[in-house]
Amino acid sequence: MPTRKAIEMGKGTILVSLPKDWIRKNGVKKGADLSVVELSARKLMVKPLEGGEDAPKQIVIEYPGDDLGQFTNDVTGAYLLGYDEIRIAGTRVISREDRASLKATIGRLVGLEIMDEDSKKVVMQFLLEPSAIIPEKIARRMSGILDGMLGDTAEALTKGDPKLLSLVNERDDEVDRLYFLLVRATRAAVVRPEVAEGYGLSLVDLLDYRVLASFLESVGDAVSELSHQLKAGLASKQASKDYARSVAKLKEMNELATQGFLSRRAGRSRAVSKQIGALASEVTDGLTAIAKTSNGDGASTAETLASLERVSKLLVDVSDLAVTTRQMS
Repeated sequence: MPTRKAIEMGKGTILVSLPKDWIRKNGVKKGADLSVVELSARKLMVKPLEGGEDAPKQIVIEYPGDDLGQFTNDVTGAYLLGYDEIRIAGTRVISREDRASLKATIGRLVGLEIMDEDSKKVVMQFLLEPSAIIPEKIARRMSGILDGMLGDTAEALTKGDPKLLSLVNERDDEVDRLYFLLVRATRAAVVRPEVAEGYGLSLVDLLDYRVLASFLESVGDAVSELSHQLKAGLASKQASKDYARSVAKLKEMNELATQGFLSRRAGRSRAVSKQIGALASEVTDGLTAIAKTSNGDGASTAETLASLERVSKLLVDVSDLAVTTRQMS
């Protein structure tokens, strides 16, 4: 590890030299102002006030590009990569259809707002401070929405209410919005160590949150698919009750899985993992029984059972993630 001598100058003033390579890379000149941030009791971060990572990051996306279908994907990618300002620069008028598609995309990206717009240009700005976006709170919110989706699915099955299943399907959009925000937040914390310190998270923790986000987003997709399949043709009263029992167990697994991940440092993840494993076995047994006794359409039953099994496996993955992290720490 490179070291520097601490040199005393005057009464109580200590000077430490900066590495030449770092000075050259960051363009630091004599007399330049540097920011000194205390990250912890034994850690300081020194960074230039101008021209460094704190400068707003801008990207220009040309319209129309080589692939018009990639237009909105480029905007989403720039958002996830942490760009603060995203400019659409058109060589011709942006069509009404593409503008509508762009605004639909912006609606899925939390914190991104249109600041300026004309016929050939759209300027978007990310308005949230990274320090105000807490990964734990986002993860809790994602899990809370999933909890409601699973709870309403079980209720819809019990009551035979297809309208309630439609509401479940719609809420997956909010899970996706939070997923994009959590990906952006973890990346910002990796790039800016002071943000990670503010969260109280290590690089490994940030990676775990990124994986967690992917798992929870996939759970939302699977529950949405499930509600769509069930709405297409509600099963018999007995089968619906059997499905409802399995969904209720998945709801409990979701609560436990998120709890286990967020409390992994307290050493509770292993006990939670055992509970989830037991519930997953009960879900599998229940689905096997449904498959054997079902008198409905074989294809639709198989698809529904597959969606339920997928949710169960994803929640087990969340639990395993917490246990693995605990063992490594």
